[in-house]
Amino acid sequence: MRILGGKCKGRKLISVKGENVRPAMALSRKSIFDTLQEVINNISVLDLYAGTGILGIEALSRGANNLTLIDFDKISIKTIYKNLEICNLKGKVIFGKLPNILERVHFKNKAFDLIFIDPPYGSSKGIEDSLKIIVKNNIIQKNGIISIESEAKSDFEIPETLKLYKEKKLGNTKLTILNAI
Repeated sequence: MRILGGKCKGRKLISVKGENVRPAMALSRKSIFDTLQEVINNISVLDLYAGTGILGIEALSRGANNLTLIDFDKISIKTIYKNLEICNLKGKVIFGKLPNILERVHFKNKAFDLIFIDPPYGSSKGIEDSLKIIVKNNIIQKNGIISIESEAKSDFEIPETLKLYKEKKLGNTKLTILNAI
């Protein structure tokens, strides 16, 4: 698992073993960042269900200016810290169960420009619940972007204040990009 672009391009990150962590594949990351390349500079990023931190770290490598990562697995949290260190990058790492932690974390009245939601497969309910909390608590900036990676067969309801920008299937994976309106 390597960083695909930016100042950390080519750096090899540590992976997490286990069925609850499924790092974003290189093909899906390439597709996500090809879509986001025009908006990635100087933005704030929230990486939910962060796992190894690969999506958020890739965003920092490509020009994002700050990153918050959230995960519930203690091994994942340790791995995120190691991967940030490998790339000599900084991010705020939060240990907590998603999506409920979003109701309790105080982001200092800060909304994010980009949010990654990449839960374990089979977590459509987690995606829906996360989207509802994000919208209700104004965690996404107006015109912000939410990137969701899920099973190709999964369906989830999109709140009215979010608009589908792009959807793409890559094998068993579905990438959904939403805009906050």
